[in-house]
Amino acid sequence: MTNGTSDRGQAIAGRILGLLESRGEARALEVFEAAGGALFAFRNGYPALGRLLDAFPGDLWRRRESVLGALVFYLVKQGRAGRARSYLDAPEIEFRKTALFDLYALMVEIHLGGPVSEERLAGWIALERRLPVSEPLLEGLYHNCMLVMLVRLGRLKAAREAGQRAISCYREADHSYLEHFIHIHLADLGVVEGRLRSARRSLAAAEHCLERSGVLYANERDLIEIIHLAIAYETGRLETIPDRAGALRASLLRGDSWSEVFVQLGRISVMSAFFLSGPARARQELEAFQADYARRHGTSSAALDILAVLIARLDWRRQEAEANLLALSAEPVQSAIGAVMNVEARVALGHAGPDPAALPGPRGAIVMALHEAEAATGAERRRKVERALWLAVDEGQTAPFLEHRDVFAGLGARLASGRFARGHRPLARMTARILRAVEQSYVIPPDLAARGVTLRQYRVLSALQGGATNKQIARELGISEATVKYHLSALYRGLEFANRKQLIDSLPENEVFTESWPLS
Repeated sequence: MTNGTSDRGQAIAGRILGLLESRGEARALEVFEAAGGALFAFRNGYPALGRLLDAFPGDLWRRRESVLGALVFYLVKQGRAGRARSYLDAPEIEFRKTALFDLYALMVEIHLGGPVSEERLAGWIALERRLPVSEPLLEGLYHNCMLVMLVRLGRLKAAREAGQRAISCYREADHSYLEHFIHIHLADLGVVEGRLRSARRSLAAAEHCLERSGVLYANERDLIEIIHLAIAYETGRLETIPDRAGALRASLLRGDSWSEVFVQLGRISVMSAFFLSGPARARQELEAFQADYARRHGTSSAALDILAVLIARLDWRRQEAEANLLALSAEPVQSAIGAVMNVEARVALGHAGPDPAALPGPRGAIVMALHEAEAATGAERRRKVERALWLAVDEGQTAPFLEHRDVFAGLGARLASGRFARGHRPLARMTARILRAVEQSYVIPPDLAARGVTLRQYRVLSALQGGATNKQIARELGISEATVKYHLSALYRGLEFANRKQLIDSLPENEVFTESWPLS
């Protein structure tokens, strides 16, 4: 693997530079156009293009559309899509704009991650008819862009079709490097829908195409690793994520990135931090992703903001979750995984009913079953959880159960017996693994653990701090109100409070709680 520097590309760049010096701009541009023009980097390498852009006259991008296109592709590759847009928006452009100019703008948009309206999408769909018909590489880039935009709008079937068309075009152009990006996008779609075997196949194809291309420009392997880690998160291997999250986030800042992959990495990093280290660590991780997303894409991400809602809900801070949800109610959530998180948050807080159309694929079916279980009680709740486990066994899904972990309250012993899975060893093993993961996901702050607070007491205390009544706590935890009172009495003694009012009044002020409940 090389850094993209090829002898052929450098030789062509050298020839163009020689012509620029000896015979002038016009002759140099003739050879530049013959070598790909705007597509020069894809045929000859980004390093060779960089040499040309450094040597070309400073105003050439204003006068020549192909030079502007090459500059845009180069800047986007370097992680500077905002600067690329500034060139496209410049008022002093002198050439007559063609359909290619609109394609350059579309390429910038997929990297910036801005809002996509139906009107803009209609314009981009019409753009296909205006593009040259004899350039498969250009057509592949168009379908590549449309794949991203359709995912952003939640049109996943159409996005897959755009991806397949892009693959066909790239294969006709014999460009395995660009093809590997399509397989990464399709793998990410597989994760969103819970089709994990399909996602693994797409990642294998991406790795094969990248190896076949023989070049590495920037962070291609990091992008593949992010989707590998997303699969690890979905299957419950959370411990593999925290050590790599920071380095991968930095990689997205300085190299290739698009909003969906940034949100995907943010989701698995924040949620893994929550389940492994608790809410305070998860909030720190979320703040880092929100800041770096704004730096990379020039705007905030409503999809990342939804994570604050999910964290507060899992931490039994319903008022905070409601406030966070209200704060982003007007924001468009243009991300496939963000849209799924948005629906889950609204259903969990009672703002909407379960919507199968908004929860795609096998993962959506599992989440639907868990939402139904949360609304049920007793044996009906257990049956619905068992149904969700049956749905999950084929792909080995674990993350949806962690994200709805309270539904297991009071059911652990019944499920652990494995009676419902009798004769199905994979299901029995997966159920035991999920129960262990759920139990370990409740992280008691060290100060509370040192004072003898048990897991059940911690859950009662957290729900109490979130404003729940004894009856609501009993329902959430699957225990009786008498048991709730018993745990509260133990907390009064252990934390040295006289009564419930004293405990509630002191929660925001007691330093014992600052790790789990940072308050402003």
